[in-house]
Amino acid sequence: MTVVKSIYSNQSDILRAIQHLHCPDGFDCDLTYGNGAFWRDLHSPKYKFDIDPQKPDVEQASSDNVPLPEGSLGSIVFDPPFLTYVRAGREGNGTMIMAKRFAGYWRYDELEAHYKSTLVESARLLRKNGVLVFKCQDVIHNHRMHCTHANVIQWAVEAGFRLLDLFILAANHRMPSPNRKGTQKHARVFHSYFLVFKC
Repeated sequence: MTVVKSIYSNQSDILRAIQHLHCPDGFDCDLTYGNGAFWRDLHSPKYKFDIDPQKPDVEQASSDNVPLPEGSLGSIVFDPPFLTYVRAGREGNGTMIMAKRFAGYWRYDELEAHYKSTLVESARLLRKNGVLVFKCQDVIHNHRMHCTHANVIQWAVEAGFRLLDLFILAANHRMPSPNRKGTQKHARVFHSYFLVFKC
């Protein structure tokens, strides 16, 4: 008998655990496919979207405006950017290493707006009892701790979801630290969450 844990150090193991418990037929759709790294060790979903496709079989679409009919999916995976102050094109930060490696938002309210609109769109796309897997990470923005995973749970409930499961991905490698001098004010975040919602 397979015992599914709540904490893993590999995201493929978390996705396998979620599939075992909640999506036995696999995942239907990835809204932020990127370069496909999420699926290196897993079967790729049938529908793949990204705002800036990097693979020929990925369709261009924003996660909050997907060209599929209402109630057409049984499961969705959403792995959005979680960083702030790193979006390219804003004066002063477009050349940062983190900006080049990850997408992001300039302000936390931009992250909030994108997450909320994608939750509403996911509720439209999923059939009754459909599953949404939402990856997120808590962040420090503008010297303030934002408990993003708790916020996402609240926003998801407002969009018509209920929390089904929660997994924690412990980082194998340390995220680069900001090049700033001074006294540390907050604990470094070394984990992210996979929140599993039912529509």
